[in-house]
Amino acid sequence: MRKSIVAVSMALGLAVTALPVVQSAEMEGMKMDQPVTKSAVNQTKGVVKELDAKKGTVTLSHDPVPTLKWPAMTMAFKISPELAKGIEVGQKVDFEFQTQGMAATITKIAPSH
Repeated sequence: MRKSIVAVSMALGLAVTALPVVQSAEMEGMKMDQPVTKSAVNQTKGVVKELDAKKGTVTLSHDPVPTLKWPAMTMAFKISPELAKGIEVGQKVDFEFQTQGMAATITKIAPSH
């Protein structure tokens, strides 16, 4: 009889965690086999697609991110209310962000010149 991974993990006293499932076709080129670790600074350009300052999220269609080997894609980022001020849907922006696991947080954002 085969035991499931969960049953074996529980028998060994190991914690089982759920990993996020990436289903976006836009993310196909990402190196998902390598864990994304916290980085000092990642920079790129993009266009604001959605902004929800109350929830603290901004969705950007961005250029490639060479420091993370990410292709161009559209994705949501965390953003503080202070950084969200003055940002509008449809606006071209230059931005910097940090990653922690699968989460990305904007640390600097400004209209592109």
